[in-house]
Amino acid sequence: MNKLFAEEEIEKYIFELFKEKLPEDLLYHNFAHTTQTVAAAKELSEALNLPSEDFENVIVAAWFHDTGYTKNYENHEEESVNILKAYFGNKLENSRFEKIKQLILSTRYGHLSEGLLEEILHDADYISIGKKNFSERAELLRCEWEKINNKIYDSREWAELQLDFLIRKRFKTKPALELYGKRREKNIEQQRKLIEKLKTDQYKVQLKKDSTAAKLAKEGRGIETLFRSVYGYHMDLSSMADQKANIMISINTIVVSVIITLFGSGYTFADSQDFKHMRFVFPMLLLVVSSLVSVTFAILSARPNITSKEKYELSNKNSSILFFGNFSQIKLKEFVDQIRALKGEKNELYDSMSVDIYHLGGVLVKKYKLLTWSYNIFMAGLILCAVGFIGIIIYSY
Repeated sequence: MNKLFAEEEIEKYIFELFKEKLPEDLLYHNFAHTTQTVAAAKELSEALNLPSEDFENVIVAAWFHDTGYTKNYENHEEESVNILKAYFGNKLENSRFEKIKQLILSTRYGHLSEGLLEEILHDADYISIGKKNFSERAELLRCEWEKINNKIYDSREWAELQLDFLIRKRFKTKPALELYGKRREKNIEQQRKLIEKLKTDQYKVQLKKDSTAAKLAKEGRGIETLFRSVYGYHMDLSSMADQKANIMISINTIVVSVIITLFGSGYTFADSQDFKHMRFVFPMLLLVVSSLVSVTFAILSARPNITSKEKYELSNKNSSILFFGNFSQIKLKEFVDQIRALKGEKNELYDSMSVDIYHLGGVLVKKYKLLTWSYNIFMAGLILCAVGFIGIIIYSY
C-alpha cells in the first residue's frame, strides 16, 4: 500500500505553522508537545502491531491534533480538522479523512475513547503523566493557563489540580500501562508529598504571620498607651496652668479692688484731713501697677487661643487634622475623607497624633511663660511694696 504521507514534509509544515502563527503564550501546546505525542503514538502503535493504514491514521492525527491552537484556543480540535483538510485537499479519500477527523476530535478533553486507535492517541497525548519530567511540563501548562485565563495559581492550588489530573487520567492501552504506569504512580506519590510539604510551609507561614500580627498588636497597644499617657499628661499640665492663672487673677483682682477702694475713700475725705498719709501712696501705687500687669499676663495665659492653619500646611503634615482649630478651617467632606484616610494608615495616624502633641506642647510652653511672668511681676511688686512700707515707717519714726 502506498504511504499516505511523507512524514518529513508534514513535520516541516507543522513546524513552520507553529513558528508563524502559534501565540507566544502557548508554552505547553506547542511543537515540542506535538513531537512528543507523535513519538509516543509511534511507540504504542508499533508495540500493538497496528496495520499500516491504522498506523498512518494515528500518526497523522497525532501530528495535526493541536494545530488548531494557531487559530483558536477553545474548540481547537475543529480548527485542527480544517487545517488537516486544507493540507491534504483531494489527496485524502473521504472515508479515510473521516477516520482521521474522528481521531483528532477524540482528543477533546473529557471525551471517552472508543476503539483501540482513539485509546492509543489518548495515551500518546497524555504520555507526560507517566514521565519523569511531568512536573516541568506541568509548570509550562501552568504558565500557559495563567496567561490565557488571566488567573494566578498559587503553588498549593496548582499542585492539587495536578494531583487530581494524575488520578483521573489513566492509560488505556496495555503498552502504555507497562511502560509508563509505574512512573505515573510515582508522580502521584510525589505530588501528594509536594502538597503535604506546601501545607506544612503554609502553616508555618501562617504561624509566623499570626505571631507577627500579635507582636504588632502588642506594639500597637503600647504605642496607644504612650499617646494616651502623653495626651493625659498634657491635659493635666494645661489644667494646672489654668488653675494657677485663676489664682493670680483672683488674688490680683482682690488686691487692686481693695487698694482702689482705700484710695477712693481717702480722697473722698481729703478735705476733712482724714487722709494724712500721702507718703504711703507710692508703695500702694507700685502694688496696684504690679498687680494689674500680673493679672494681665495671667489672663493672657488662660485666654483661649484658636490656631488657624492653611490647607497646604495640613496636606504637608505640618499640622494635625485632629486639632479642632485646624479642621474647623476645612469643609466637612474633606475632614471626613482625611479621617478615613488616617484610619487606614496607622503610621499616618501616629504621625498626626505626634504633630498634635507637639503643638499642644507649644501651647503649654506659651501658657507657662506667661504664668512665670505673672508670678514674677506680682512677687516683685509685693516685695517692693513691702520694702517701701518698711522704709517709710523707719524713716518716719
